Amino acid sequence: MRRIFGIGLVLLVSSVLMAGPAAAQMGFGIKGGLNIASLNDLKSIDTIDQLEQESKTGFVGGVHLKFPLGVFKLQVEGLYSLKGAKGTSHNGLSSEPWETKLTYIEVPLLLKYELPTPALKPFFYGGASVAFLMKAEKRNERIDTDWVDITDNLKSTDYGLVVGAGIGVFGITLEGRYTHGLEDTVESKTGDMLVDEAKNKTWSVMAGFDFN
Repeated sequence: MRRIFGIGLVLLVSSVLMAGPAAAQMGFGIKGGLNIASLNDLKSIDTIDQLEQESKTGFVGGVHLKFPLGVFKLQVEGLYSLKGAKGTSHNGLSSEPWETKLTYIEVPLLLKYELPTPALKPFFYGGASVAFLMKAEKRNERIDTDWVDITDNLKSTDYGLVVGAGIGVFGITLEGRYTHGLEDTVESKTGDMLVDEAKNKTWSVMAGFDFN
């Protein structure tokens, strides 16, 4: 999987470099909003435990660059993204609330199509993302009332697929997207970890402004 993403990154960057004069038409934008995150394929490290979870909200925001690519645009983003989840662990004797907080620097690479309408401009996009873990914490409200650092227990890099759509008017944009994590985020299956497997799953809503 990592090799596939590496090849895709090289191809996308090569496309930008081969665009030549099109780089002069590069666009720039900023955006910010809300992540609604949860963990997919969630499995407890203890087979007796049953994990229930609900989504967790967190900030997402950053900048993007757009490069003309035929009728499409190649959009490269740099985002500060808060993910994670919260829920309850049941082991037959007790129920323990838990919560995780994951901080990523995320780099989506998107192929974007903007409808050529005069003012109101709908757009659609899809692509891939690579995310670099900055910090990870967890707490159990009965045992660990304070946050416990579990950064070393998780993989430093995550990969995902991205689809989204939005609308722009006079440079102001509003968009929604879904990012489906492909990588099991758990590196160490012992110690402070509550789960044996978990993948990021994130819905995002953002507003922004394009300076192009």
